[in-house]
Amino acid sequence: MKKVNILLLVALLQTFVVSLTKGQDTTKCDGSCCRRPDDLAPAGIMVDHVHEKGRFGIAYMYMNMAMQGNQSGTSSVSDNQVFANYMMAPNKMNMQMHMLMPMYGITDRLTAMAMINYNINTMSMDMMPMSTMMNMPGMVMTSSMANMPTNMKSSGLGDTKLYLLYNFLSSCNQRLVVCAGVSLPTGSINVKGTTMEGANSIMSYCMQLGTGTYNLLPSVVYAKQFNHLSFGVAFQSNIKLGVNSHNYCLGNEYSFSPWAAYKVASWASISLRAEGYYMGAMYGYDNGINQTANSDPTANAYNYGSKKLINGLVGVNLYAPKSCFKGLHLLVECGTPLYQNLAGRPFPSTITPYQEFQMPTKWTLTARLQYNF
Repeated sequence: MKKVNILLLVALLQTFVVSLTKGQDTTKCDGSCCRRPDDLAPAGIMVDHVHEKGRFGIAYMYMNMAMQGNQSGTSSVSDNQVFANYMMAPNKMNMQMHMLMPMYGITDRLTAMAMINYNINTMSMDMMPMSTMMNMPGMVMTSSMANMPTNMKSSGLGDTKLYLLYNFLSSCNQRLVVCAGVSLPTGSINVKGTTMEGANSIMSYCMQLGTGTYNLLPSVVYAKQFNHLSFGVAFQSNIKLGVNSHNYCLGNEYSFSPWAAYKVASWASISLRAEGYYMGAMYGYDNGINQTANSDPTANAYNYGSKKLINGLVGVNLYAPKSCFKGLHLLVECGTPLYQNLAGRPFPSTITPYQEFQMPTKWTLTARLQYNF
């Protein structure tokens, strides 16, 4: 009931904002600002613009994040260090998202948008050498240990996101877009596979397809254009509302992103963006996921969250001003972390000595194809 009340409050606040600006929901534009390659923010910023009244838009976006190795805080960790507590050490992980985003302009300033996700997660693991395992005091080899998979995969529908975006500025060459969004738990948190618990067991948290919780997605984006140069700044967040049906919730997420773009031609611009990202520690844990020292770090809830990242990203926006492709945008952005501090949640003194391990990000790629009707 509490979740329903919060969601209703968000909807009422959005309605109140729109009612305050009733009669002023028009934006005069001569086309010079909205028919250029940098009229959209870099590909990684998805809630930066609105559509004219009655206009539809559709976008397909692909995101890929690659992780490799292990890290504790700001220090790299070897497999042997992981094997001091766990039988498996994560090697590589790849998280892909395919997103379909329909949009509709309710007024010249208010736009509704949905985001439907399909996720594909793959992870490879390194297993403790058998000779080491057999020499561990009290260790008894079982058939499940001997047949542990070193490659895992999960795929399916992710959480669905719904947004209302409102532009508070009527100027043609600048905008202040405030977004009220909600994430619906349509992604599964019951994905199963072969783990150290055996076949058809619940996989670790990072292999699940959704959060299992209703989440608020408020954001604010400001952007301004000059003759050839444009710049902007975005604040985005993902706030979890309570725990899911498995008695845990992922940490809240916050990001701050300034960027600058330069129009090199009527059909192309390049951009540089910095991003500061923080994710809070995970709360609770799933009783169905093995969290003992005989498992792997990704199955332990203490190895999630408390992430602090500074990312550097470079992008290109392409725009078709003429021909049958007129109005089509292609945006591509790739980046890598410049700083990573992966702390996790401190282990209780009753189960020390443990060290928090997480997989660091190596690179990200985002590509978006967008067409406005």
